[in-house]
Amino acid sequence: MDTVTFPGARVVGARRRLLGIGRAELAQEAGLPPALLAQLEAGHYDPRSLHELARRVLARRLDITLD
Repeated sequence: MDTVTFPGARVVGARRRLLGIGRAELAQEAGLPPALLAQLEAGHYDPRSLHELARRVLARRLDITLD
């Protein structure tokens, strides 16, 4: 069974795909490994635990809040 711990984080992947931004590109801009961004998009990683720069980049590029 695949448990989603942080369902609100799934908006990251939805917005990224909607805006046509590649995962590797966004991960690089945010200073994150692509695998970590994939975990975040799947809801398995708490976005609040990202470093400040990563949260700012994701919020700005995807036009979302990560609270």
